[in-house]
Amino acid sequence: MTRKVFKGLYLHLTACRSCYSFVTYTPQTREKMIRSGALSISEEYFNPVILDFLLFISEHLLEQSLIDCFPITYDDITIICSRPRGDGRQHEYLLSIGNDRLNQPKSDILNRIKTLLSDKDWTGYFPS
Repeated sequence: MTRKVFKGLYLHLTACRSCYSFVTYTPQTREKMIRSGALSISEEYFNPVILDFLLFISEHLLEQSLIDCFPITYDDITIICSRPRGDGRQHEYLLSIGNDRLNQPKSDILNRIKTLLSDKDWTGYFPS
């Protein structure tokens, strides 16, 4: 996987081990997708922010396929709040990985992420 796929995405630790500051491009909301015809009202909506985050931590940060039994799933992630950044094309999200569903494999992943993001050379992203 090339790192250029993740250009403009940033990830930082917060004081809480299971909460992260994640910057991504503004995704389409459910309402925008329905108005544009890309999603029907009866179709399930998956938040692209959560999918971006999962792909970033699994395939980019940990170099592990999201499909190959990655222990953290879509349902484990909650968006706590968000705000626009810069000219509004990017948004910063405070994301939480739920502690109520924490098990050893998820805890191991969180520890690996914390170690990588705590490295003195981590700038929030990998240069492309």
